[in-house]
Amino acid sequence: MEKQKKNEPKKTFEDALAELEEIAEKLENGTLGLDDSIKEFEKGIKLARLCQEKLEEAERKIEILQKGENGDVTAKKVSVKSDTGEIEDEEELQGSLI
Repeated sequence: MEKQKKNEPKKTFEDALAELEEIAEKLENGTLGLDDSIKEFEKGIKLARLCQEKLEEAERKIEILQKGENGDVTAKKVSVKSDTGEIEDEEELQGSLI
């Protein structure tokens, strides 16, 4: 992956996702030329990878926080609504973190 510039702050998941949505909208409109479309597509791929990395990192953190009764880390399935991306069993998940 391309190294980030020294003075450039890291993008948050939310910022990267918002930028990715803007790129998708531009590409769907069909108003860009071929060269600009390719540049935006490449930028979108990088942002999608960044979002995926951040989601995987969050998943690893959740797994670490979910400890079993004997202190062992146990992975718990997190059900996500396909239409909204919201956690279906959020209350149960939060209870297991305490």
